[in-house]
Amino acid sequence: MTQSRQTTHFGEQEVALEDKQALVNAVFHGVADRYDLMNDLMSGGIHRVWKDAMIADLAPPKQGTRPYRVLDMAGGTGDIAERIINASVGYAEVVVADINSDMLRVGAERAKSWRFPTQASFIEANAEKLPFEDKSFDAYTIAFGIRNVPRIELALGEAHRVLKRGGRLIVLEFSQVDVPGLDEPVPRIFR
Repeated sequence: MTQSRQTTHFGEQEVALEDKQALVNAVFHGVADRYDLMNDLMSGGIHRVWKDAMIADLAPPKQGTRPYRVLDMAGGTGDIAERIINASVGYAEVVVADINSDMLRVGAERAKSWRFPTQASFIEANAEKLPFEDKSFDAYTIAFGIRNVPRIELALGEAHRVLKRGGRLIVLEFSQVDVPGLDEPVPRIFR
């Protein structure tokens, strides 16, 4: 009886499902200190525009009767968390969760110089098995991180579990281009 091996994507290659997390970890441990600079170089800075649009869509409140809690998954360097907190003028509380301790180290260090540094906390966590209580967040964001999760369906299930009723899940990610004429040049630009 032959047992088939599950595979998943890692970049442009197929890898064994159980190997993906170690491969992802190795990449991000190696680039943590220059991750945001790499994003600027690879996207020509356009990732900042997309992230700003994501925060505009989230529209975190600036006041309320209870804390507005956001889980920013795979948010290591804190760039999304800082945008959320600033957009809320310091009202939002953001938990930056990442599986990679080096990315979190960079984010926690940067947060010391933010306008509202006490509004963020940095926690090492796996998107597939979150250490948070059910219904504990008003929003869950993940920017360019879902592709690095080996079992996306588990991560989405966890997002649903930790979101309060009516909570928002916002995923910012690259995808296939469906606009005729752009399907060839766009992938070439980002390779």
